[in-house]
Amino acid sequence: MYEGIIANPEVLEEDYVPPTLPCREVQKKELALCLSPIEKGLRPSDCFCHGKPGTGKTALVKHILEQIQDYTNAFAFYVNCWENKTLNQILENLAVQANVFVTESSYSAKISRLKQKIKNKPCVIALDEIDKIERKELNDILYILKQMGKVGLICISNTREYVIDLDPRILSRIRFKSIKFPPYSNEELLIILRHRVIECKALFPGTYSMGILEKIADLAAGDARRAVQTLRNAAYNAERKGKHRIEEDDVKQGFEEVSEIKRKYTLQKLSEHHRLIYQIIKKNPGITSGKLTRTYRSLCKKAGLTPKSKRSLSNYVSTLLNLHLICGERVRTRGNVRKFFTGKKEFHI
Repeated sequence: MYEGIIANPEVLEEDYVPPTLPCREVQKKELALCLSPIEKGLRPSDCFCHGKPGTGKTALVKHILEQIQDYTNAFAFYVNCWENKTLNQILENLAVQANVFVTESSYSAKISRLKQKIKNKPCVIALDEIDKIERKELNDILYILKQMGKVGLICISNTREYVIDLDPRILSRIRFKSIKFPPYSNEELLIILRHRVIECKALFPGTYSMGILEKIADLAAGDARRAVQTLRNAAYNAERKGKHRIEEDDVKQGFEEVSEIKRKYTLQKLSEHHRLIYQIIKKNPGITSGKLTRTYRSLCKKAGLTPKSKRSLSNYVSTLLNLHLICGERVRTRGNVRKFFTGKKEFHI
């Protein structure tokens, strides 16, 4: 009887947190050291976890929060700031997690009830994707959360600069311990994939090869989230075709699906100007920097947008390059001229 390829679908889901996290021992020790005052009933230190997408920031923080909830009497909360961008939304989210019922709509009422719930116990609040919050709003949020008791904050972001640029008065009160999450190496991604399929029993034995896992690790380019998603999609693709093993064409299709979703998600998080520049390059592959500037200004006027300065435009292009949404190459002419294409890592057999 055909059993399929995927033995445990939950293990391949994005929000799954494994019981152990391979290849992040250094960051785990740093984070545990910051939170160790909890064991003595004291306020934990504040941490700032930063690194590119798919480097294990969210997974490790959620893993630590689960341990706090299981083995201490401290409170541990996780808030995704992409979904909760205002102080009111964050306070409501915390109230729900703390099982606090608040009928009043005012900030002060929510804060008062949360203070009553927390009392003198240590508390850890993780704020994921804090770069989605307006900077002024973030200053207020951090200040208010720190006043609720023995609260230690864990802020998570793709870039370290976002916290560095906070109001100096906030930074003087919150001494963030910086914890860097570098991209995974291909060897580390292979360890992570092996851990998911063997220790976590995601796939049935004999439905994959080490060569397939190595191919996925190579394509993922340091991004563990992309690696696991590619494996999941490849497995589903193979199952839909009635196969008994994952093959390279399944991986190719799975990687392309994940890449397209990632591009759309990343663009959604950027500004309207970023998206406009990306669309110009997508529709005009090989467009030169000079023509890009002229086209951008023309389309801004048609869209009712105020064109940004040449320096800002250059920064937008640099952001798209750094996120691998586009790629550029020098043109063999005088001056600093480049031509641009939408970036896409090719799949090679």
